[in-house]
Amino acid sequence: MEVKKQIPCLEGWLTMPPQEPQLIGNRCQSCGHYFFPKAKTCRNPLCDKVKPLKDVLLSRKGKLFSYTINHYPPPPPYHAPDPFVPFGVVSIALPEGIKVGGQVPKDVDLDSLKVDTEMETVREVLYIDDQGNEVLSWMFRPAKS
Repeated sequence: MEVKKQIPCLEGWLTMPPQEPQLIGNRCQSCGHYFFPKAKTCRNPLCDKVKPLKDVLLSRKGKLFSYTINHYPPPPPYHAPDPFVPFGVVSIALPEGIKVGGQVPKDVDLDSLKVDTEMETVREVLYIDDQGNEVLSWMFRPAKS
């Protein structure tokens, strides 16, 4: 039996197995601001931008800042299951001082989401591509106590 490959939905945005899932951002070495997705240049208007940006692994945990439930399938390139199943979308405030977005895994009870809940980054299958590969994305779930 052929083993499915696991591939990232966006190359260079997320660590892949065997590492723990972490988002890959960058940080300005002049002013200290963090960015995700990675910035080409510092977007802080007060920064003197004399030092380059450096790739960094962002914190795996943060606080739920806001959320919504998508009750309709987004347009392509989103790969909607058939039949469509509503899914949660969250904004997570990371300790680095930035907010990042992502989906909630299918097995999380969306009614249990509450602002300020500690959330953790996980890697989940977003969809199976035409070659049978598991396309992985970052998602956020309530952190285990």
